[in-house]
Order: sequence, then structure tokens, then C-alpha cells
Amino acid sequence: MQAKKIVIQCNQAQTNAYILCKHCARKCKRKYGMKERFKKYLEEHFKKIAPTQAAMEYRKALLRQLLDREQELRIKGVTDDNLIFDMAVSELGDFDQTLANFEQRQIKSGEVKRKVSATSICAAAIVALLTIVYLIVGAVAKIWHPAWLIMVGGVFVGASVLLIYGAVRFAAKKKFIPVRIFVAICEVLLTVFVFLLLQLVFKLNGAWMSFLAMVAVLLGVDTAIAFGTNSKIKWFELPVFIEVAAVMLYVILGITVQGIWHPGWLMCLAGVVCALVQLVVVVVKKAKAKNKKEKASLEDKNEKEDQKYWTEWDD
Repeated sequence: MQAKKIVIQCNQAQTNAYILCKHCARKCKRKYGMKERFKKYLEEHFKKIAPTQAAMEYRKALLRQLLDREQELRIKGVTDDNLIFDMAVSELGDFDQTLANFEQRQIKSGEVKRKVSATSICAAAIVALLTIVYLIVGAVAKIWHPAWLIMVGGVFVGASVLLIYGAVRFAAKKKFIPVRIFVAICEVLLTVFVFLLLQLVFKLNGAWMSFLAMVAVLLGVDTAIAFGTNSKIKWFELPVFIEVAAVMLYVILGITVQGIWHPGWLMCLAGVVCALVQLVVVVVKKAKAKNKKEKASLEDKNEKEDQKYWTEWDD
């Protein structure tokens, strides 16, 4: 009797194990079957775009996204494989258009990278070329000083090429603060080179005054960019530029021309007057614009109130 009971228990355990294995097999088959369907779907659509590394990574990421969505749907109680497939795929939206946009972004990104590479190569070539010229001049003519300015000029030109390219790129994106910074750096590099040239080659004692002129030029160019990009602070920058330019001009003339300190200080006063006049003009202009806007608003309000005499009823 005991032996018979043991045999029955063994048979029951084998049956349960068989059922469990069969259930796991169905579950595994369903899992990998759905995965293969997703793979086939993605492969068919991705064949419509260029086979790139980025496309392959995007395809794998989408597969993980679809499998995660399948798991979520099964947890929520959805058991029909076709329904799960349709629901998961539908969340991709217009997939062909998505892939077309992805390919366009990759093409544009590739173009940007090529332009950056070309600009960098161009800048490096300029630096290398002028360095070679410096070495040739130094070795042949024995003019190592101040011929080294050729090499320094090459470095400055190469850096300016990169800065100008960056400014153009940011301007295309309508990010004008980096544009103004890059342009200002180019102006500083140019001023430094001009100073070195005047000081070392032409032996001018007042070469340092190029830095005084640089201040006015920096503000002038920045003000021009502000007006060109319709910056909100353009009307603030203009009077500042006028006054600073007047002061720098006064200082330069005072140093280089005898007897200009007095009455040359009137130039500074003239700068203040010009700035104040410009400020008054801006204030008056804005006041007129505000009055015009308020008048139009009042007329519109009166017109709406007048309509009541023809459209308003007691009931």
C-alpha cells in the first residue's frame, strides 16, 4: 500500500513537472516569437534608409522600446499577441516619416562635422604654412626677430578662422551672444597683432594707443551687431558707444597733438550731449508708440460699447 502511494506521488510530480515545462515552453516561444516579429518589422522599415552605425543603434533602441511596451501590456492583462503587436507598433506613429526625419538629421549632422573638419584643417594649414615661412625667413635671412611675428600672425589668423566659423554657425541658429563674444575675441587678437607690429617693426612709441582705439572699436562693432540683430539693449549700447568713443578720441588726440587737452575736453561733453539727445529721442518715440497703441485700444473699446445700442436686448 505504501509502495503504491509512492508510485502515485511520483507520477503526480512527473505530471506537474511536464505541465510546468510545457507552460514555460509556450511562454518562451511567445516571448521570442514576438521579439522576432518586432525585429522583422523594424528590419523592413530600416531598409528604406541608409545603413549607418547610427541607424543600427537606433534600430536596436526601438526594439528594446517595443519589448518593454509588450511587457507593460501583458502586465496590464492583454494576452492577444496580435493586439499587443499592433498596440506597440502604433505608438511609433508615422514610422516612415520618423525614419526620414532621422536620416535627414544624420545627413545634416554629417555636413556640420565635415564643415568643422574642413575649417579646422584650413586653420591648421594657415598656422603651419606661416610657421614654415617664418623658419625659412629666419634661416635664410637670419632675421629671427621680429620675423617671429609671422608665426604669431599665423596663429592669430588660424584662431580667427575658427572663431568666425563659430560666429556664423551661432548666427544661423539665432544665438547672438556667442556671436558677439567670438567677434570681440577676433578684434582683440587683431589689436594685439597690430600693436606688436607697430611696436617691433615700425618702432612707434605710441603703439600702445591701439588698445585705446580697440575699446571704441569693440563697442562700435558690438553696437552694430545689436542693431543688426534687433537686440533689446541696442538703444542702451548706442549712447555708451558714443561717449566711450568720444573719450578715447580725446585721450588719443591729447597725447599725440600738442595743446588739445583744452578745449579738447569739449569732445567728451559733446559725447554726453549726443547720448542724451539720442536718449530723449528714444523716449519720445516710445511714448508716441504707447499713446498710439492706447488710442487704438480705446477706439476698439468704444466701438464695442457702441454696438450695444444695436445688439443689446432686455430679454
